[in-house]
Amino acid sequence: MLKTVSIFKIFIIFIIIQGCTPIKKITYLNDSQVGEWDVSPIPPKHHLEIGDILMVKVISRNEESNDLFNIENNTNSANLTLTAANLYLNGFTITQEGTVDIPNVGKIFILNQTLEEAKETILKKAENYLINPFVVVKLANFEFTILGEINVPGNYPVYKEGLTIYDAISMSGDITDYGNLKRVKIIRSNKNRKQVYQIDLTGSDVLASDFYYLRNNDLIYIQPLKFKGFRKSQSQVLLSTLTTIAVLFNVYLKIVE
Repeated sequence: MLKTVSIFKIFIIFIIIQGCTPIKKITYLNDSQVGEWDVSPIPPKHHLEIGDILMVKVISRNEESNDLFNIENNTNSANLTLTAANLYLNGFTITQEGTVDIPNVGKIFILNQTLEEAKETILKKAENYLINPFVVVKLANFEFTILGEINVPGNYPVYKEGLTIYDAISMSGDITDYGNLKRVKIIRSNKNRKQVYQIDLTGSDVLASDFYYLRNNDLIYIQPLKFKGFRKSQSQVLLSTLTTIAVLFNVYLKIVE
């Protein structure tokens, strides 16, 4: 009888252990202490790629010249305000040849340049037509996609610089209880080619890595924990199992009596 009870207890403990997830697998930055993190304070510079959309303004003292060089200022344009939709329609998309076509300036090659370099390239062209022009160049389509074990998966446009992996997770409602923080995949474009990387959000190494700051069109995939199906319904499974065992054990006791 005592042996049977001991086996019963061991079985119950085993089920409970299997239904639990170690806390280190579902918490961030486990191996860090305050003051010891080495975080890069400067976000990486984006190098322009085919398909990037730029918001370009060429400004001079002559208002008529401004209308010639800027689509959104043209009274003939149906879109008088900048929105995400008309940034796509009225922005300047980098073509397969690596160029943008600026009104009254022509095609300018800016592929693989940073925004600062593209600004200087456009400025030199604009100086052929204007006296002391001022050029503004912004990336209009910075966005990331996050999928998998995340509370609000989807595609997120971002209108700020220096977006971190933790910003992205926060914007999408945080990782679910079934997400594997140790095996997070990031699909990133590198010189117009996609590459897959894997990072571990439970450690502090990510803070000094190339993946602390996101880049344009990064795709983040949060993989599920092993045995997710069991963990997701562990309460129901455990309750059902305990009930069945209790009934069977009760029957067994009546038989041996």
